[in-house]
Amino acid sequence: MEITKKEQKPKLLGEKLLELGLITPQQLDIALKEQKRTGELLGEILVNLGFISQDVLSSTLASQSGVEYLDLKRTIVESNALELVPETFARERKVIPIALQNNVLTVAMSNVFDVETITELERLTKKLIKVVSAPEQEILSAIDSNYIGGASIDELIEDSVRVATRFGGAEMAIAEEAPIVKLVDQLIFKGVKEGATDLHIEPEEKIVRTRYRIDGILYSGPTFPKSLQPSITARLKIISGANIAETRLPQDGRIKFQLGRRVLDIRASFFPSIYGENIALRILDKTRLVLGLDQLGFNAENLAIFKRLIEKPYGIILVTGPTGSGKTTTLYAALSYLNSLEKNIMTVEDPVEYEFPIIRQSQVNPKAGYNFAEAMRAILRQDPDIIFVGEMRDRETVDMAIRAALTGHLVLSTLHTNDSVSAIPRLIDMGAEPFLISATVIGVVAQRLVRLICEDCKTPYQPPEDILKRIGWQKGIPTFYKGEGCPKCGKRGYRGRTGLFEIFTITDRIRKLINEKTDFVKLRETALEEGLVTLFEDGIEKAKNGLTTIDEVIRVTFGEF
Repeated sequence: MEITKKEQKPKLLGEKLLELGLITPQQLDIALKEQKRTGELLGEILVNLGFISQDVLSSTLASQSGVEYLDLKRTIVESNALELVPETFARERKVIPIALQNNVLTVAMSNVFDVETITELERLTKKLIKVVSAPEQEILSAIDSNYIGGASIDELIEDSVRVATRFGGAEMAIAEEAPIVKLVDQLIFKGVKEGATDLHIEPEEKIVRTRYRIDGILYSGPTFPKSLQPSITARLKIISGANIAETRLPQDGRIKFQLGRRVLDIRASFFPSIYGENIALRILDKTRLVLGLDQLGFNAENLAIFKRLIEKPYGIILVTGPTGSGKTTTLYAALSYLNSLEKNIMTVEDPVEYEFPIIRQSQVNPKAGYNFAEAMRAILRQDPDIIFVGEMRDRETVDMAIRAALTGHLVLSTLHTNDSVSAIPRLIDMGAEPFLISATVIGVVAQRLVRLICEDCKTPYQPPEDILKRIGWQKGIPTFYKGEGCPKCGKRGYRGRTGLFEIFTITDRIRKLINEKTDFVKLRETALEEGLVTLFEDGIEKAKNGLTTIDEVIRVTFGEF
């Protein structure tokens, strides 16, 4: 029987992804061969190989099946729905109940074609099941956030004080007691749940304060009685592998924090102060670290330029900016985009923050004499195509990167400068010859992170006249917005961050100026003449588009206009 247009079979997942331009024929071929070998689902293989993200997989599957695609990060899970599905079942099947209405239970699944799980949910809950699609990592995060909890921090503080009184200040004994163990876990869990990148525990004369860095800004957390300081410090030293007896010198440690089935990597730093040891915890949540290039915040033009740069067969590409500006995330996204079985990609990092399939990753060990330069020497004997160096820290590393680029390798790395053009004089200051810089550096990306206006409390507003004049505002441009503050954004008015980018491409004219040892001012003037879009200009464009506020752009770009 002839199949009519309406009766035509839906496209297979691989065909759909090819049609949308989300994977290449070569990538599909690799995944299909891997599927034949392992028997795993094609979508999972494509994600594991780094060819697509979980978001892309979930949205494509949702489109194929005709179900709704849900942004779990902006969804409140109803407690009455949660009670119907045991945590063990949710974790095993990778589902999260969302809402219960009129005997219909809405559940989010990453694989909406998993009929067996849907049938089992109907049997388990005695409800009709409505399926929505969400990325697997978002589902696992939602399970962690909604099933894990227990006593509140205030209750744990009270219990800990009672234990401290009973043990009479023996911090080692107290640190192993359940209330302190749970209190420290809850402090970290609170940070993860709110999307914090850092937790600060700061002793003062009579109390101990905590602060969380969320979207780049520090916000106050719980405050503790001074009597709990020794046991909290001891507990964190125990789990981070630091020396409990040493209180006079700075120390570093590392914590593997189990949150459900997720394992978080936390870097701990202990610093002696006049009121005791100040503790800073850097929370590395690998599930949030790697994004697709199109999720970083590049506008269409900058994204096209950046893709052209990283697709070059050789040369040096630098990403610059201060600590915490998202440099590693950008380069990880580039590595994920470039990753394939046809290329030998090797990295040397400090530390390895995310593990990629196929890519060979290495971590420096300064105590053993294994630094970036030594690693680069070894990598060049490993027949690499692309090399990622965590940071250009010294002349030796720069020299090795130049050597690698001159011998036909693509080198990606980071550098600490305030803008893109400053990377050239910085490399010269580090001892690199101008003619070698002009021959190898093909592009420099400067970046910052700005907070996004919360979509749930976004409202139009008129910025002050002096600010509008400073940015060259004219009537007729889109309305500016700000966040009023709501429960979903913690009353902050912002939720999430995006990047501002300034891409400095090395043209023939720029190469000539570098060879002539032209100063920074002339280099920047020429770059602007050739169309360089500054960080500030990129930020104002995002403010005009309602993504962020003018105040936020000025804050992170230092008002560079």
